[in-house]
Amino acid sequence: MKNRPTILILTLFLISTFSFAQNKLVTGKVYAFKNTPVMNISVKAKKSKQTVTTDENGNFTIETKGKDKLVFEGEGFQKEVKKVVAGQRMDVKLLFLEGTRNEEIAVLSGHLTEESLMYSKSNFLEYNNDHYRYPDVWTLLKGKFPGVKVLTELGEKRVVIRDINYYSTAGENTALYLVDGVIWQDIGILTPQEVKTINVMKDGAPLGFRGANGVVVITTVDEYGKVDFEKVRDNN
Repeated sequence: MKNRPTILILTLFLISTFSFAQNKLVTGKVYAFKNTPVMNISVKAKKSKQTVTTDENGNFTIETKGKDKLVFEGEGFQKEVKKVVAGQRMDVKLLFLEGTRNEEIAVLSGHLTEESLMYSKSNFLEYNNDHYRYPDVWTLLKGKFPGVKVLTELGEKRVVIRDINYYSTAGENTALYLVDGVIWQDIGILTPQEVKTINVMKDGAPLGFRGANGVVVITTVDEYGKVDFEKVRDNN
């Protein structure tokens, strides 16, 4: 009976020590584009319930529990959830959601300065994507534009953009592919990492009759500048 207080104290000490051992401090950096620090981003640990914000250099330190996950959120950026890996630093890239409104929000929320945002957009736009998540350009296209259909016929793929009730095996409703301002017959040779920007045009009128079924417009990481639709139309 006399040993009970000692045993109780020892038990509480062991529980406290074990609990403390399960908590880990995780450090890292949040950035966008190529390596632009993002400030005032909320970093929340799901299990430890702790929340911190990134500093002026995008750095953070947060206490986590075993098998914890961190949630990264900021106005104008795509939300990211990352698993904590023991002993590893967490440098997290956020995808900036393009658009004038998001630019204003990101600056007003203190995530980026006007100068850093403009500089990054001018020089590092090709890094502002999550294309690496996709195994091929067809999956990338469907992931970015759910309404677009990628059909496989006789071992070849083709894209249908226009909302047409039938799908011709002859490919009369196949979209046109425009890569860096040049018409391509097949975009399947491109890897997602080579794609800087990708978009679809339901109305390809600027390209004449060849764009009547819509256009997949791709800019690769090696090409910059606007598509000269008049030149493309004249050459075709």
